[in-house]
Amino acid sequence: MKKILICLAILIGLTSFKTVGVRTTHLTCKSETGRTEFYAEIEDIDSKIKKAELIIDGEKIEFANEVNSNIIFDSKNGVFTMYLQSKNQSKKDFIKYKFLKFWAIPKSFKIIQEESDKGKYEFKAKIFSTDPRKGKDSTPEIELNCIFEYEI
Repeated sequence: MKKILICLAILIGLTSFKTVGVRTTHLTCKSETGRTEFYAEIEDIDSKIKKAELIIDGEKIEFANEVNSNIIFDSKNGVFTMYLQSKNQSKKDFIKYKFLKFWAIPKSFKIIQEESDKGKYEFKAKIFSTDPRKGKDSTPEIELNCIFEYEI
């Protein structure tokens, strides 16, 4: 009986802790005009991109696991940058080559909620990328309104 109670206490103790795993963060951005939208799913806030898509005038370019990603996130200083680039593709072969540069404007960065298991931030950002529209090489710098959030 004593062994059963000890096993039960251990089992209850182990199951009462929250599992800390990979958290997927969600970034949603839209330009003032509504012509440009950017969405991204990022593993562990500043790790790697799961998927991202840039939509301009209804034309879409997608980024997923096949890209190199560099992400920096520091909410205390209002820093959030992201650089995505095609893997193993030459800039000379521009049809297949894709890139995306994204950066938050630090003065606009607002912490809406920040706790150990969830966070929500709002800010303005700029984006410069391979243009998804036919006949265009790269976008101009576009300003976006963004919401960045995670929950474990």
